[in-house]
Amino acid sequence: MEFSTEAPHPVVSFQPLLDQVEHLPDDELFQLENSFEDVIGDSLPEYILARKDQIAKDVDRDDFGVLLRRLTRAEITSLINDHSDQVGVLSVPEAIVLRKLKLERERSRAALRGTNISATPDGVVEGLVELTDTQLNTETVEALGNIRKTSYGSSFISRLYGNHARTPGLMHVDWDTNTPWMNLMEDIREYYQLLHPNRDPVVETRSAIMYTSLQPSHLPQVHDILSRSFWQGIDVSDSLDYSPEKCTVVASYNKMVVGAAIMSSPRETYITYLAVKHGWDSSNIATTMLYLLITLNPGKDITLHVSANNPAMLLYNRFGFKSEEFIAGFYDAYLDPESRASKNAVRLRLRHH
Repeated sequence: MEFSTEAPHPVVSFQPLLDQVEHLPDDELFQLENSFEDVIGDSLPEYILARKDQIAKDVDRDDFGVLLRRLTRAEITSLINDHSDQVGVLSVPEAIVLRKLKLERERSRAALRGTNISATPDGVVEGLVELTDTQLNTETVEALGNIRKTSYGSSFISRLYGNHARTPGLMHVDWDTNTPWMNLMEDIREYYQLLHPNRDPVVETRSAIMYTSLQPSHLPQVHDILSRSFWQGIDVSDSLDYSPEKCTVVASYNKMVVGAAIMSSPRETYITYLAVKHGWDSSNIATTMLYLLITLNPGKDITLHVSANNPAMLLYNRFGFKSEEFIAGFYDAYLDPESRASKNAVRLRLRHH
């Protein structure tokens, strides 16, 4: 049988065993205090069968029909102890599995230490860990308390200082988002290091996703993202001439553009394009760009057209956009005939109240 770290742990109660001990008379308990077998001997077979049944319920099959179940904490610890002194002789897949097991153990320990997640006002979500006075002095606590938080609220767009103060058109810095592309690059670096243990390690610290207005240096990458997301020949160079600080949002990671949102002008407030680079979707990048565009143009109705089968419809609905019109064949002149996107469009409007 193979094991998986994805299925839940079997839950087994020890209460029936404890109840037997608690209800023994004092004289019998004294006589049996050194005899573990006498105390739970009758219940142990029943307990083992119950545990076996529970584990059997948690067993599942993968796409190839192989039985899988989650490793217990004891099994993880045993595997780590048995193989930690063999790092130099392990194969690359074995070394990767060993590292994943260690990460799983650390996550379990962190959970047992009491780390929890709680929601605070204005949509900020923070991880909270109890700290004693011996761990942090008063000055440190006050300094941490003064750190400015960014949330989807009135303070979302704020002045940012430090290393990012000179970034042109800076709107927002996101250090929290973790995307599939970031994880892939991290795994590639780790795999390379395992293949070449004698070479200097590849060191690259994770950066923040920067949200800025459109800059001339962004144009080649923005055009590439838009052409891949919509159709060939899109050119948004003229957006640099129509208040880009209010009508454009570009998301970038280091020097790589990962998303772009373009509005026609501050007067018309019509969203022409909103797209995210492949591998960076499902990471709230589109949500953040749309929020910024709305916040940068307060007190105005915002309109757009979206393909009738585009999943982005759900994003716009969450922000309060309402359908105004269905237009058949709206994209006939733009989309490739083989495109899976619907040629029909829905006109949406976010009304200012």
